[in-house]
Amino acid sequence: MSNIINTEKKHLKVVVLGMGNYGTAMAYAASRNGHHVVGWCRDTKQAASINKQHVNSKYLSSFTLPTNIHATSDLLEALIAVDLIIHALPCQSSPEWYAEHKALIPSDVLICSTCKGLYLKTAQLIGVAIADALGNRGQPFAYLSGPSFAKEIMQDQPTAVVVASSHLAQAQLVADVMTNRKFKTYISTDIIGVQVGGALKNPLAVGAGMIAGLDMGMNTLTAYVTRGAAELSALSVAMGGDPSTIAGLAGIGDLMLTCMSAQSRNQTCGRRLVKGENIEAILQDMTVEGVPTAAVAVAMADKFGLDMPIFRTVNAIITGDMQAECAVDHLMGIEAGLETRC
Repeated sequence: MSNIINTEKKHLKVVVLGMGNYGTAMAYAASRNGHHVVGWCRDTKQAASINKQHVNSKYLSSFTLPTNIHATSDLLEALIAVDLIIHALPCQSSPEWYAEHKALIPSDVLICSTCKGLYLKTAQLIGVAIADALGNRGQPFAYLSGPSFAKEIMQDQPTAVVVASSHLAQAQLVADVMTNRKFKTYISTDIIGVQVGGALKNPLAVGAGMIAGLDMGMNTLTAYVTRGAAELSALSVAMGGDPSTIAGLAGIGDLMLTCMSAQSRNQTCGRRLVKGENIEAILQDMTVEGVPTAAVAVAMADKFGLDMPIFRTVNAIITGDMQAECAVDHLMGIEAGLETRC
């Protein structure tokens, strides 16, 4: 019987690939239900710190980890008898990583990706790019997204996310592993909508940071977020997604989180940009997925014949083709028409 439907074991072996901030939070959420969690990380010293001091020395180091979380830098060791893989590696390096290590990854084990981005080299949804890297061998996949800052998960702040898979039973397996009184996991079969929402909220958050940096108020921000969500929904539907997904946790939920919180790197980028900082200098300080993704969003809008004026405006400011001070007048000058028009 395939591991993806083996729910007879009460406690499963869950492997988290990448013990950065979010990987650490995913390991913690899974550990709360008593599962044996193994975090794979490249750094042997980081793994030793998790095993000996129960502290991730590189990320979220102020938190003590449960004793049922272990770590290793040996991928083969990590994947022995694995029941579920949670993918928390950086988005842009993930397809190459899978191409390099696919021989070690059991082809029947469910991989739940937490990547929130597009693969920029090929302008693909990250799930498509990873499937290509694995040789399209039919690897079972699920996608977890939603409003969930890693630090707040570690603080036991009540958090809700959604996990999508083409097969509902696979999404339910992830939900069974992850859900507890502090971390609630809804399920879906809309793998396109969940991925689109997670990826394309990032450039919208850059724009929200611009609004904050220009000292504009809540009227402006809420109008921006609402209309941005409408553009997200239009693109998701054009790509084959369900419009209700963007109305949920992976869409408007994640969008509100990243647009309205200073914890968001994308929002911080927008603030700094309108204060006069150079985009190249900002990107040297931190990874900002929304910057390159904005250009891909515009290309997708062109492909599907969508106006998407907010995405186009954000991208124009990032590229220097429009001044931020002119952006609001530009957007407010566009004829309103039907509210559903994007």
